Amino acid sequence: MIHLTKKGLFFPFLPFFSFYWYITYFNKKVFFLALWDFLRPLSDVGVQLDPLVKILVFLLSAAFFAVAFMAYRKNPSQKLLFVSLAFLFFALKWLVKLVDLFFSPGTFLADSSENVFELIILGFLFFAILKK
Repeated sequence: MIHLTKKGLFFPFLPFFSFYWYITYFNKKVFFLALWDFLRPLSDVGVQLDPLVKILVFLLSAAFFAVAFMAYRKNPSQKLLFVSLAFLFFALKWLVKLVDLFFSPGTFLADSSENVFELIILGFLFFAILKK
């Protein structure tokens, strides 16, 4: 009687199991996709809410600019000027993103252009922090 647990009978099946494991987990990338599958519904909701979120971020940044500018007019200081300019550029960036979303195919504002906006915003915030 031949036992299936003997080493001699298991080794001929090892290449088959290795090939099956490779095809299942690496070639079809099932293993790697399964790690992030629980985030897929959240991502789908985010894609559906994207225009609404962009509008809300634009409105909030414009409101923050208005509040910072009113504070600057009440108490003129360079710190408040830089903060209000940072919020102005933040609102402008999101306005350009909204124009890109609704009036163009979505390729008007490239990542490099968005990075320039963010660099300007960070520069204004940096100067606001450094000013006495």
